[in-house]
Amino acid sequence: MKKKRLSKQELLEKQKLDNKKFNRTMLISFSILLFSLLSVLIFYTYWCDTRFAWRKIAWFKHEVPANWICMNGNNLQIHKSAKAEYKGETYYFCSQACFNHLVNHFNEAAYATDPVSGDTLLKANALIGLKKRNKTEVAYFKNKQNFKKYYESK
Repeated sequence: MKKKRLSKQELLEKQKLDNKKFNRTMLISFSILLFSLLSVLIFYTYWCDTRFAWRKIAWFKHEVPANWICMNGNNLQIHKSAKAEYKGETYYFCSQACFNHLVNHFNEAAYATDPVSGDTLLKANALIGLKKRNKTEVAYFKNKQNFKKYYESK
């Protein structure tokens, strides 16, 4: 059996076609690699913001751990708050300035009103929940029953 010899022009066309296929494959491979790298870098850069956004959604209607709250500003924080003991109770603050505000204005800053019963309670002893989904503002509750009633009405 004889091999069919390609003419010079056919050989050039075949090489062009092979080059196009190779270039297309390389372009697709490089694009996928670049997209993957960019996605990882963006996710790594905004990891804290991503987790914070998730917490604002997932913790709605659930008890929020006190160490994620600034009890002076009554807000959910991006990072865990600093723990401080004052008058035998444990409070959590985002900064030294917030703690100083509690010390200087204890009667206003250390107490909150239960949204269901209207009772005044010490923030250090209260159950904490988010007021609205995807918002950082928190509410303090006297007990589990008030906590459940509040979210049943939402």
